[in-house]
Amino acid sequence: MNDETAISWPEGHRPEESAFHAVNEIHAAAEPAVVFAWICRPDLWPSYYSNAKLIKHLGGPWPLLELGSRFRWLSFGAFVTSEVIEYEPGQRIAWNAKVPGGRGHHGWLLRPEDGGTFVRTEETQKGPGIQIIKPVLRPMMVRFHQRWLEGLARVAADGPPPAP
Repeated sequence: MNDETAISWPEGHRPEESAFHAVNEIHAAAEPAVVFAWICRPDLWPSYYSNAKLIKHLGGPWPLLELGSRFRWLSFGAFVTSEVIEYEPGQRIAWNAKVPGGRGHHGWLLRPEDGGTFVRTEETQKGPGIQIIKPVLRPMMVRFHQRWLEGLARVAADGPPPAP
């Protein structure tokens, strides 16, 4: 894994402008369309990622995430409000994240690789609350995001998610 970014960062969320930058990668033994389909189903995240809970639709397309989908969820002990702000089916998706005392950007990149899919996720966080908890949150986020990717690779290897 290298720390060079490949995410389309919105103004104010580039790694050098943020309190921290978390990067994770994995190879999934599934086609990009299948992996992407699992990422785009937040209602199913809890089935393979224990840090995603109480997911609630707020507006826009649902239950399949698309540009403009808005949702609230519990992650890292905080209620996060997110909106999908980048969407290229099978290739890229990104959402913002707003919590009391902070905000972030979480981007995903997928590309075909060795008969499966290379998946990279990057997240930046900033804000006064984030600055305070950064020493604990960043390593925890890297660890939990890796578990998210491992769970994603596992479910995607078994095929696409069930129809909504």
